[in-house]
Amino acid sequence: KQWYQRRVRGEFREYRAQVRSLLSRLRDGREDVDSAENELMSLTLMEPKDNMVKAVDTDTILKVGEEEWRQVEDQFRAEVCKVPSYQSIRISSVEKPNATKQNQLRSSFSVRCNALRDPDLRIRLYYCGGKAGTLHRILKEGFQPRDMVAGDYGVGLYFTQNPVRAMQYSEPGLLLQCEVGIGMAESVLKMDQNRNRPPVGYDSVLTGDRNVDHVGIYSHQRHNELQYLIFDSTQAIPIYLVYFNI
Repeated sequence: KQWYQRRVRGEFREYRAQVRSLLSRLRDGREDVDSAENELMSLTLMEPKDNMVKAVDTDTILKVGEEEWRQVEDQFRAEVCKVPSYQSIRISSVEKPNATKQNQLRSSFSVRCNALRDPDLRIRLYYCGGKAGTLHRILKEGFQPRDMVAGDYGVGLYFTQNPVRAMQYSEPGLLLQCEVGIGMAESVLKMDQNRNRPPVGYDSVLTGDRNVDHVGIYSHQRHNELQYLIFDSTQAIPIYLVYFNI
């Protein structure tokens, strides 16, 4: 019952953040009314129960023990196991986009990164957010403007190098690892929920610590990790969706 209540609260907060993001884009003239209406109609407050587990193409699931699996697991555990209470964590499955879609996403990503002030600064980070249905959609389709959320430091996509920190915003047992074009990042300490673009001369923002909306079940853990904030959905691509158990 407590898990269900946390999930309801978390999904409501994500729904509210998506609506706030949409209103911000309307205010700034970055979204027309018809597109906004269609997007608003597509938002759902709760995922249908049957959609919690998606049918997947077996070619997109990494085989346990293969080199690619071990690389994902080693990186994941190297960060997670720094927290004593998470040293027993185990990855149960790893899914990636199918090759055709990944090539399409990477093509758009490369074009966007080449326009950044530092095109070579691309980092693998964990996405801070998303219920199960949202994470599966992003893995299959890539990030979209509707995935922007209104957080403490602005309307955009938030990422962190620390998977434990990302767990605080994500569906329990799921994390999305992404490649993010950072470019030139400006460090900011002042919170501004209306910020919708990086400072002049920069491509992204490195934020201070922000409040947790209690989307995940790990929100009782405090990890004051800096987060990267980007304002363009083509500036990040999904790499792996990691399923894990503690």
